[in-house]
Amino acid sequence: MASKVDVLIVDDDKVVQKIVKRSLESEGITVRSALNGEDGLAEANNSTPDIILLDVEMPGLSGYEVCHQLRESPKTSDVPVVFISSHSSLRERMQGYEAGADDYLVKPFDPEHLMAKVRVLIKYLEKKASLEERYKLAEKTALTAMTGTSELGVAMDFMTKIFSYNNYETLAQGFFLATGQFGLNCCLLLADESESHWFATDGNISPLEKEMIEMAEKETRIIDFGSRTIVNYPGICLLVRNMPIEDMERYGRTKDILPVFLQGMEAKVHALQTELALMQQSEDLLRSFGRIRTDLYYLAKTLMTNQEDSAKVMHQMMRDLNLDLLRMALDDDQEKYLLNRIESAIEEAAKRIDASTFIANSLSNVFLNLKTVTGKQQNLVETFIARHTTGPAKEVVIDDDNIELF
Repeated sequence: MASKVDVLIVDDDKVVQKIVKRSLESEGITVRSALNGEDGLAEANNSTPDIILLDVEMPGLSGYEVCHQLRESPKTSDVPVVFISSHSSLRERMQGYEAGADDYLVKPFDPEHLMAKVRVLIKYLEKKASLEERYKLAEKTALTAMTGTSELGVAMDFMTKIFSYNNYETLAQGFFLATGQFGLNCCLLLADESESHWFATDGNISPLEKEMIEMAEKETRIIDFGSRTIVNYPGICLLVRNMPIEDMERYGRTKDILPVFLQGMEAKVHALQTELALMQQSEDLLRSFGRIRTDLYYLAKTLMTNQEDSAKVMHQMMRDLNLDLLRMALDDDQEKYLLNRIESAIEEAAKRIDASTFIANSLSNVFLNLKTVTGKQQNLVETFIARHTTGPAKEVVIDDDNIELF
């Protein structure tokens, strides 16, 4: 580092300047000089030296005053200052230290003594430069870690909220809210078996962007082109329009974090598809229940009608039979035989009517149970639809609420 060291000597004694210049230049050190404090300050502010050798007693500004001003200037506040003085007492040294000096050299001095102090300061400068470099690296590493932790926190927050999103629209909005904290502008495709759902950070997707995304679905997981990146997952395709290629560290972190987002979204999309399939099955079951309830109603009603008709026929038959027996003039045995046969037939018919009543009552109970189950299922479906739609909810209607048995 010696060949790069620049030393400024501020002393009104030209002999001292000559000794300093000869001693330091022989070691490859650049030496500049000033004869008074004002010129020394101007020289230091014009081009900041690595080390300043400063005489204490000079015309005009004293060395202490010059040192105070050097320490107040942002350009020279950290430059090592060595006082050169003919005074060697503790009081003078303490005064120099209080003014901001780093070392003290007593006149007259041996050139080797001067060189030894300069070497110490050179090592100090080298160590300081190394420490500053390490500090900057540590600071950069800490900032990177903090940034990475913050970005991971955004991803974790999204993953925590992801299962509260009830449909593709709210899922996309949550995703754009998270990626917006990274400054990303995105297009997103969420596809299921029946439909493709398109979303964008700004709401606009060009035909070419759609075409690229659809074609990229058949390609590799990640496709980079310029400041754009496409990331593919089953049922999901993401186009990032503004990857931070000007900052490679941020670019790398962004590429690392995007799969975290999409893996969570893949699981949620699969869950939504499963829920939608279950909802469709529930709707189909509701319609089937409705048809069964209607059929049971008309079957039970037919049984009851037949029962009533059979009872009427039997009553009419008994009235007609009584009249016929009077006209037939049968003897007692014939009348008794005929009445026994008729009573047996009536008893058999009554049993069948009773059986029809039992069947009708059973069908009525089945009907009422189906009505209860269907009502609960319909409430479940309507609640599910309300949670999974952003517009007016579709209503599944089973139109038999007015059916009443008996």
